[in-house]
Amino acid sequence: MSEPTSVQRTFAWAAPYAGLDDDALKALGNAGLLRRARKDFAAKDGVTELSHDPKGAVLGVSGASVRVDGRGPAAVSCDCPTAGVCQHVLTACLWAAEVAPDAPAQGADPVVPQSLPRTSGPGPESAAGAATASETRRTAAARGPSEAVLRRRREALAEVRDVVGRLMSGGLSHLGPDDAESLLALAGRVRLAGFEQVEPTQVGGVRFVGLLRVTAGFVSGLAGRDDAVTEADLLDSFAEVWAMGEVLQRALDTGSGNNLAGGEDDAKPTGAGRSTDAEEVDVARWVPLGARWWNSPSGSRGLAYLGWDSQAVATSGTEAGQVRQVVTGRASGTDPGFQRSWTSPLLWGRSLSTLCEGAFTLTAVRAKPDGTLGAGGTPVVHRLDGDGFDLAELQQIAERTGAGVAPRDVVGFGRRPANVRLVLVRDVGEIGIDEVRQELTLTIVTSDGEERALRLPVTSEQAVQTLLSVRSMLVAVTIERREDRDEPVGLFVRDKGAIRLVSPTITPAWTFESSHWDFWRRRIRKLRAQAASARTVRSVAAPPTPVRRVTLLLGDVLVAAAATGRPVLTARQRSDVEQARALARDLGLATLERTAGGLLGGELTPSTVLHAAFVVGRARAVADVAG
Repeated sequence: MSEPTSVQRTFAWAAPYAGLDDDALKALGNAGLLRRARKDFAAKDGVTELSHDPKGAVLGVSGASVRVDGRGPAAVSCDCPTAGVCQHVLTACLWAAEVAPDAPAQGADPVVPQSLPRTSGPGPESAAGAATASETRRTAAARGPSEAVLRRRREALAEVRDVVGRLMSGGLSHLGPDDAESLLALAGRVRLAGFEQVEPTQVGGVRFVGLLRVTAGFVSGLAGRDDAVTEADLLDSFAEVWAMGEVLQRALDTGSGNNLAGGEDDAKPTGAGRSTDAEEVDVARWVPLGARWWNSPSGSRGLAYLGWDSQAVATSGTEAGQVRQVVTGRASGTDPGFQRSWTSPLLWGRSLSTLCEGAFTLTAVRAKPDGTLGAGGTPVVHRLDGDGFDLAELQQIAERTGAGVAPRDVVGFGRRPANVRLVLVRDVGEIGIDEVRQELTLTIVTSDGEERALRLPVTSEQAVQTLLSVRSMLVAVTIERREDRDEPVGLFVRDKGAIRLVSPTITPAWTFESSHWDFWRRRIRKLRAQAASARTVRSVAAPPTPVRRVTLLLGDVLVAAAATGRPVLTARQRSDVEQARALARDLGLATLERTAGGLLGGELTPSTVLHAAFVVGRARAVADVAG
């Protein structure tokens, strides 16, 4: 334990730290950083006082040197390489709170997190502290950020525009690992500028620095020839960074975003510690929906795990609930122990058989800026009461993932609509094999009378066998829309009075008559032999909707232009854009029509391409959800 606890010294300069509680420290950093800071603080010799003076002290915290003084938590500085608030800063704040006087000094000018009263018990002192905190908030809000703070934010936005424009001008296909590093460094400088509380209603609570880090990850993946990253993904991410920068710039220009309290010492804003790739959050109720094992042409393999976060709040204010996923994988030749298995630990140190037993809580799980959960870390998984799954809860999830989903709930900054739907099964129809598409089909009738054909590639023999083994026990199916087919990723089956979850591509087949499986196995093997000696036949896909066609035409042109960095359209590209503009005009899509016209008006500057990519991407996402 640190020395201040035992000696009970107090320092007048530490008065601004007297009101720090867990909520204030979480606002300064995040819950995960605070947990680690408390471990450092509680450890023997976790905090050592290296030097002190009338204005503050220099502390040694886990090998780092931290300066803490009377300006308050926002001014605490650490020499570790982490940009912004780190766990050493929070540990130093805990130490300063221990040596602080019992009441704030007269004339102190703490920032909002510093002035929060202790909540250990009621009393006149805590009531006075609360009144002081409220008054400080009103004063800070009225004053707004200083000119120096506003200047830092404008400079940061200008730098973002310059860096993104430079990377776009060179062509996305030519980016390398150094470009990813430059984006990560830029994200650190943006973090220090402090945009976390600017215009939260317009950007949906998504952090600007988070989008920059996601974009850096896409650049790294594209430069490393990652099969899962394409130029289209990177262009969408760059477009979101550009658009959020425009929103923040407009907010600064009009004064509508100047709502951050603080002054010259606002270089580390409250919430800056949340700017890592993934912050730690708690999920009160997680309902597993299924999992899918995947393999890429290069030999990499991985796992996509889907679930329902029942407490996630929709942006439109409707009832809570959202599909979230966790994706993890390994490159070819790495980690030989990471193989498809139902019983071996694959995610968070647990097996899928454990993670698909029923509803549970997740504590300290990493959440990425795009709403997905991270596969790293060691979150605490606590199984909730009950055996299997509750049919009434599955029905609610089916309604929330059905046709009534509002686009504004799933489309926005940092989010991608999940093409996942849970349907209840009223009847199971015939099994068939599509010899052209090389897929096994199983027809089901949903609870609302809709007939759907579930499809699995016949090359996935285990998935086919698992699906056939449980088809007569189906209660509900989690369907993922993939490459113009409905692929079942989760099968809810009734077994001995309880509802269980089976994932076709991972769960072993259940027991059933071997003669039945032998019949289908012979058919599949015969089909494979025929396919090996036959010429390739491509099935004709259903034509896209008119709105979708507009976005496809414009999207293909924009990706080609961004990938090469060409400043002008080719003749073929110009023809496609003109066709898209005419179709948009006929459909009454004025925004898309103007966007297409802008591409035809002159040189393709980075801002022109990014503006068009953002508009087209949003239109495409809304069309996908509405469709």
